[in-house]
Amino acid sequence: MKGIEFKGKAMEYFGIWLANILLTVVTIGIFSAWAKVRRLKYFYNNTNILENSFAYHATGWQILKGRIIALVAILILGAGSAYIPGFSFISFLIIFFLLPFIINSSLKFNARMISYRNIRFNWYGNYKQTFLYFVLGPVISFISLGFLHPFFTKYYYTYYANNHSYGTSRFSAETTVKKYYLDSIKSGFLPVLIIFYSIIIYTIWDIASLMVWDVDYIDSMWISSGSEIERIISYNLNYNLGNYSNSFSNLLFILIPIIFLTNFIYRIFARNMLLRAMILNNSNNKEISANFDSKLNPATYLWIIISNAIIVPITLGLMSPWAQIRFYKYLSHSTKIEIVGDLNLFLDTEKKNLSSLGEEYAEMEGIEVNI
Repeated sequence: MKGIEFKGKAMEYFGIWLANILLTVVTIGIFSAWAKVRRLKYFYNNTNILENSFAYHATGWQILKGRIIALVAILILGAGSAYIPGFSFISFLIIFFLLPFIINSSLKFNARMISYRNIRFNWYGNYKQTFLYFVLGPVISFISLGFLHPFFTKYYYTYYANNHSYGTSRFSAETTVKKYYLDSIKSGFLPVLIIFYSIIIYTIWDIASLMVWDVDYIDSMWISSGSEIERIISYNLNYNLGNYSNSFSNLLFILIPIIFLTNFIYRIFARNMLLRAMILNNSNNKEISANFDSKLNPATYLWIIISNAIIVPITLGLMSPWAQIRFYKYLSHSTKIEIVGDLNLFLDTEKKNLSSLGEEYAEMEGIEVNI
């Protein structure tokens, strides 16, 4: 298998990055839409598979239009929440049930604007499944205290892969829930999450028990006056709650970074597993296909993220282009692809299918969704 080659250079990209910042500031943010197009065109045009690069086709006007629509919607919902009683809850429901539509539009736009050898990608997700895996899934995972997180990760990742296509050929990736649970254990994410929620539940239970004990204790003090009882209750509760508050704050300070770290590692394991299972079969010729692999190393990946996060602020952002190129180059190099059969036959078949079926274009850029 060959790694995806990225030919971008930090010094070359620095000029684009600096011009984007200056023009965005001068135009009070309006140029940011064109800045995004220039940035993505640079990265895609320098990403090669078998000596052929990707192309990015979106325009600044398309992205700006989507942002204006989003801004108008936010202003309308904000004004309604400010002047209409109870409209905040209605706004929440509107956004909650609109999210799948926004996500699908965004995924279709992002896919349709990318091509490889003049054949575009596409997204075929539907409202129902996007709502289940992208919106309800995280909520249910949280309510389940993290136990269902690997379960929904499996369906989120496979749904994301299986509903993308290259031309008329669909990607497919079949994995098992068991593997995601094993990766969540191997990364330490699920054990840490279980410990975290167990401590929260124990703490809440212990505080409730102390409050009940205080009431029983005070009832036994029949000789005390009402004011004395009130004083003792207040003192005991404040003292106990204060101790638990300090202990819980210290616990959060330790555990939350560990949860983020282990979840980060878990997502790397999940991405590697998904790409290793992913196949792109030609829609008409099953003898032609593309197989994938991912060899992201959690230690190397984390080192790049952490060192970038340190270097960029120290240099007042001037090393940001270098950091972006460095990260993307590692991501590309770690992603492998193998073409089985004649790639030219694959491309010829796709072009014939597309010319007979026509192409559907999306016009709404929005939420970024990745794996």
